[in-house]
Amino acid sequence: MKLHTLLVLCLISTLHAADPAWLSTGEFQWQSSPPLIGPAADAADPDVALKDPTMVFHEGKWHLFATHRRASGKVDMQYLSFADWKDAGKATRHTLDLHDQYHCAPQVFYFTPHQKWYLIYQLVDEHRALKMAPYFSTTSTLADPKSWTKPQPMIEALPEGGDKIRWIDFWVICDATKAHLFYTSDDGHFWRRETAPSNFPLGWSKPELLLKDTKDELFEASHTYKLKGRDQYLTLIEAMAPGQRYYKAWLADKLEGPWTPLAATRDHPFASTANVSQLGSWTTSISHGELIRSNNNETLEVDPAHLRFVFQGVDAEGYKAKKYGSIPWQIGILDLQMSFLEQTLNSIIFPKLAFQDADVGEVLSLINIKSRELQLAPGAKLTGVNLVTRYDEKSSSAKITLNAENLSYRDVLEEIARQSSLRLTLFQKGAVLSPKSEKIPENPWQSRQKTEP
Repeated sequence: MKLHTLLVLCLISTLHAADPAWLSTGEFQWQSSPPLIGPAADAADPDVALKDPTMVFHEGKWHLFATHRRASGKVDMQYLSFADWKDAGKATRHTLDLHDQYHCAPQVFYFTPHQKWYLIYQLVDEHRALKMAPYFSTTSTLADPKSWTKPQPMIEALPEGGDKIRWIDFWVICDATKAHLFYTSDDGHFWRRETAPSNFPLGWSKPELLLKDTKDELFEASHTYKLKGRDQYLTLIEAMAPGQRYYKAWLADKLEGPWTPLAATRDHPFASTANVSQLGSWTTSISHGELIRSNNNETLEVDPAHLRFVFQGVDAEGYKAKKYGSIPWQIGILDLQMSFLEQTLNSIIFPKLAFQDADVGEVLSLINIKSRELQLAPGAKLTGVNLVTRYDEKSSSAKITLNAENLSYRDVLEEIARQSSLRLTLFQKGAVLSPKSEKIPENPWQSRQKTEP
């Protein structure tokens, strides 16, 4: 396929587009809410923590399930529902009471083939040979905490390693042909099993090792999602640093892997205190959390342009508790922040400008000429931004018809990309328009920097 490369313009600052910058750069900046849900007072058996949140938005309300730790040492799960996150702390709490032994770390989703809601969690049953294992419960009525079925094991047989096997924080996601079960083992290992959707939630394969590192670098609380509008998946795994927890991220084109590091070091994390802004430092840890999904079913889609991460946090003093079970975890939300370039391009408004059946190259050239006439919102700043266009024969012959009057620069770029069947990808120093048939392009400015003397 013949490709043409055109370096088009030096323009104004940061970009918002079909492909957000983090998909290419692995760079994240977050804004944290204050703590929204914390331990509730109970005279008989006071709460210690509410943690491990999972949630869906259904019929106008958030439905949140979380691990509930009490002073007595009892660990079970609670359910809350509310219309707005600002009211989450006031919501009535319902203890599920699914079992009289330890059960926690839930995941909730709607399994379309069965037309039922599923709750996946870990449970300790001292009466079974497999004492610690993944379990499930189901309901047809999500809002009724008493409607969940009694726990049933998803796996009965001991995996390789006998009774010393370690596994924790079970997570289910489905693609078009398989259901996948992910988990970690608190020792630097990340595992996957699979089963046919017709056999779900049973019939799991033997475990397959996907990632391996030290315990601190690859710990627990793995969560995997499909990126909406893309044939790509995102996995988040919690890691440990001295006195805190944080999250790393990997990408893959299929759930079987291979999984490629995206933001997978302490200096380059998915979410940690290093890249999270807070109004009042209420937490020094970004621990066991879940991305808010754009759907409720078993495919677990998230919108890459609008990431929100519900997590458990605690301050440095609370994290020093003598036992993990005594840490007073609370629940908050991280909102992904747009870069300066993205914010600015949203504020840049074109003057009167229109195209009728124009070539892509002609449109981009005219935008370059008209760039000096761009109107900026108060306080916006001008900096240099490069736009590189790569197009195949189909996209190069596309005709653009567009009335750009009063449209933001972001809107114009996205519409040009849509009409010419191109993908718009953002980097720190510029953007690339490229054929959708290609994978996300490499950062051309980063490559140049590496070759500079």
